[in-house]
Amino acid sequence: MADTRVLPVSSIKYGLKAETSFGVGLDSSGADGTAYLTQPVVQAQKPIFNILRESRLLSGRGSVKNAADTITNLRGGTVTMPFDMVATPRTLAQHALLVGQENATSGSTLHEMEIDGASNANSIGGTISSGIPHSCNLAYYPAAGEGIKVSGIVCSDLTITGDVGANNGLVSMSGNYFSGFSNPVAAGSALEQTFDGTWVDAQTTYFNVMDFDTRTLDVEGNATQTFIMKSFTFNISNGVNRVGFNTNGDAEVYVFPEYVVTGSLVIKYDDEFDYGAANNVIQDFLDGNTMTLNLICGDGNDAAGEMEITAEIQYTGDPGQDLSETGVFHTLEFECVQNGSNEAFKLETFENSAVTSW
Repeated sequence: MADTRVLPVSSIKYGLKAETSFGVGLDSSGADGTAYLTQPVVQAQKPIFNILRESRLLSGRGSVKNAADTITNLRGGTVTMPFDMVATPRTLAQHALLVGQENATSGSTLHEMEIDGASNANSIGGTISSGIPHSCNLAYYPAAGEGIKVSGIVCSDLTITGDVGANNGLVSMSGNYFSGFSNPVAAGSALEQTFDGTWVDAQTTYFNVMDFDTRTLDVEGNATQTFIMKSFTFNISNGVNRVGFNTNGDAEVYVFPEYVVTGSLVIKYDDEFDYGAANNVIQDFLDGNTMTLNLICGDGNDAAGEMEITAEIQYTGDPGQDLSETGVFHTLEFECVQNGSNEAFKLETFENSAVTSW
């Protein structure tokens, strides 16, 4: 008789826990007792093992492949996994660090990650000190005795989005995890984990677009012009690749060849941002100008649910129009670039915990 058990989608969860050494499993036994922070996703996607499988029709076999001729190699592969969730202070700060490999803290505690062409790691591997560089163990847990642990997790890309008319205005984040540890062994990635440790519940503090008290953008040489915003999107990618292999075939190093930040901003067409003299968004595009964009959620950066984004942007195309019953809006597609002493992108998030506790 067939098994009648049904696994509800909502019963699956996954969590992250920062590594103390690059790519090493926090618990080497099958019963992983490490506490993982549950990630606030609606549906947890399964990690995807991208390994080498080669099926060949060899001479002498006739017209049908033989199972004995299939080659499967777990060494030298990668593991990827998509994610999509509402941003919370901890998840936003940690995923920014996982994609940007840079962190500074101040106060109790303001986390800063910037893309500036100097402080972001070109490669990581080996020693981790005070949580930097940053990589994680990922626990995927559908049921007892059926879990998957992946070590050496970073983010290959991260998208941060806020839209007044979607998701109740809550800021969301999505992207993809990446690991070069594709051979499941006890010391690193592993299958059939029971995850007996305590799971930390997902945070319930969020960011809302309607709490962005500061929204300013330069236009035609006029600094810090205030705009009315419909939506924003930032995408950060690092091009991560694995390098080398140890005796298990796992990566020895990750290399980040280029940090790229692109985005889109939808703002109202008005006297501050129009097609006339002194405030012409089209002229900024034609002139190749760089503009400073500043978004602050809340009245500062000293409490949970507050954050600040500062970006030096350059339009990548003729500003488009968003037409609706609420009026005419500009759709500004851009990339973030370094300009003198101004970093290309900076995200400051208040999260009252140290990286070492993640």
